[in-house]
Amino acid sequence: METITVEQAQSQFDTNFFGCVRVNRAALPQMRKQKSGLLLHISSGAGRLVFPTFGLYSASKFALEAFSEAYNYELAGQGIQSVSIQPGAYQTAIFGNVVEGSDKSRSETYGAANQILPKISEGLGKSAGNAQEVADAVLRVIETPATQRKAHYRVSPQDIGVDAINDLCQKTQESLIQAFGLADDVKFVTAAAAKG
Repeated sequence: METITVEQAQSQFDTNFFGCVRVNRAALPQMRKQKSGLLLHISSGAGRLVFPTFGLYSASKFALEAFSEAYNYELAGQGIQSVSIQPGAYQTAIFGNVVEGSDKSRSETYGAANQILPKISEGLGKSAGNAQEVADAVLRVIETPATQRKAHYRVSPQDIGVDAINDLCQKTQESLIQAFGLADDVKFVTAAAAKG
């Protein structure tokens, strides 16, 4: 992480987080006008778990997870849902786009830790599934009735604990919403949206 420059970090967040902010702001006026909609955010299992040397990527996806969930609460009264899809390792160009720190002078004291990124990249590459599974999952979410949709969907050839984290987060969030007396304010689907 230390070898990643501020400019590199800004570029990663611009793609993985601020790009979604811009797209949502463009789409929401129309969704609000029609009183329904579904925001789908392609996050990552790394938005719930952190691998060494993937901290910046994870940070951008953790931010996207929080953003998606907050929107789910805030837009519920307008019949709009927000969902995150959390892919695991898939055969895509992502392995060629991993941000490797460009400030190499900062890596001298890390010793063996400098070999973590290549090891993780190799391991993920070997276990990568067919990306069609992600497209299929997106279609399943779209076709799921609004009243039955979840806020988070893990899509991965293997589960490394993301489902357990999602389940715990859901229970914790529900407790938080109840504690603040917000349950009636953040129902995920309005009666009008459920009928239409």
